[in-house]
Amino acid sequence: MLSIFYFLLSVIPRQVTPLNSYPIPLYMDEMLHAGRQVYDKQSTPTQNAGLSTKVNLSMYIEGLSSFRTQTMDFQVDVYFQQFWRDARLAHNESKRILIRDKKILDKMWHPDIYFANARIAEFHEVTQPNFLIWIEPDGSILYDTRISMIVMCMMNLAKWPLDDQTCYLRILSYAYDVDQLHIAWSENEPITRNPNIAMSDMHIVDLRPGLCDGNYSTGIWSCVTAEFYVKREITHHVMQSYVPTTLIVVISWFSFWLDVEAVPARVSLAITTLLTLSTQANAARMALPEVSYMKAIDVWMGTCMMFVFGVMIEFTIVNYAQRQGKGGVGPVEGRFAAETTPRRHLRNPGRLTGVSRGGVTARE
Repeated sequence: MLSIFYFLLSVIPRQVTPLNSYPIPLYMDEMLHAGRQVYDKQSTPTQNAGLSTKVNLSMYIEGLSSFRTQTMDFQVDVYFQQFWRDARLAHNESKRILIRDKKILDKMWHPDIYFANARIAEFHEVTQPNFLIWIEPDGSILYDTRISMIVMCMMNLAKWPLDDQTCYLRILSYAYDVDQLHIAWSENEPITRNPNIAMSDMHIVDLRPGLCDGNYSTGIWSCVTAEFYVKREITHHVMQSYVPTTLIVVISWFSFWLDVEAVPARVSLAITTLLTLSTQANAARMALPEVSYMKAIDVWMGTCMMFVFGVMIEFTIVNYAQRQGKGGVGPVEGRFAAETTPRRHLRNPGRLTGVSRGGVTARE
């Protein structure tokens, strides 16, 4: 009785299959578990023939976000597909075979693809490991998995925040050189994306496949790239940087309508606007890494500071000229003239005579 129960337990799951695929048949399961003498997972499918195994890649971008200038990286979530042919796994079933068991995957040969410039990469395993393998009757294999990565991107910030960036995801084999494994993008739509992707600071201009085959000391390695061409959204920076600094410069020009002798008011206005502008420049600089070249925002902030500093220079020149009496009698000379005029009349006492004690004054 117990033996019948185990037989039913092993047979019934194989009879419940997806619409267009079969589970792995028993003979293939036995072959994968038989050992290296039957199926060697360390050997590429074409190694015995002396040929390089070709692996075609395609990628669906599910999510793209966080192009961080401070850490020079971005985050991407992809469905990554690999296509190759392994004649050793050809079968006589009428439909493709579906594999969802990681233990079976570990028994199969599959490309050792890795992402060269990824800081962090991880597979999704909620609620089940997010991968599948389809084996066609002729041995053609599709390996599809979902991966999230944080990818390095060395950005050029010379035009920030009016910049656009091209970031690369480099994909290559870790152990097999080009004589053993050749990587290429699929001819039909190699890179596609979710049309609903929206980022707060960037928008996608284009996604392009590329090649990056490299000649290293250990040999020539096949390599492909996914190029992310993105452009920065300017609205946030206009409202946070450009509009406030423009208003600060305009406010500093109010000093031109103040009286030249209103020294405290004009000096206070110029210094206040200059300090406020310096605070704005520091806030913009805090969001960026330290680089050795000048950025567009630095040119803007420097120009604004020159305008405000020019207001202080203008006031200094005008105030100095006013005190030196340029353009008319200055306040110092006018006051001196007013004080000395009565004294000039006193030096000519002969012009005026008077009658003492209530007499009438008469001119000589």
